[in-house]
Amino acid sequence: MKVGDLVKVLFPYDQHSIGIVVEHEESGRNVVTKAPRRSRAKVFWDGEIISTPLDQIEVLNESR
Repeated sequence: MKVGDLVKVLFPYDQHSIGIVVEHEESGRNVVTKAPRRSRAKVFWDGEIISTPLDQIEVLNESR
């Protein structure tokens, strides 16, 4: 997945929204537990840019 890709943002109960990846977010470690954080991307959907976990994103059409 890369910036400009058209994606489907998936939610429980078969809901979804269509958006565009605008930026990848840095992954890091939780300060308290030292466990890795889930990777995220900033996706433009529903009229705003929203930080979204990568496991909720499905690529529909890759940008060139």
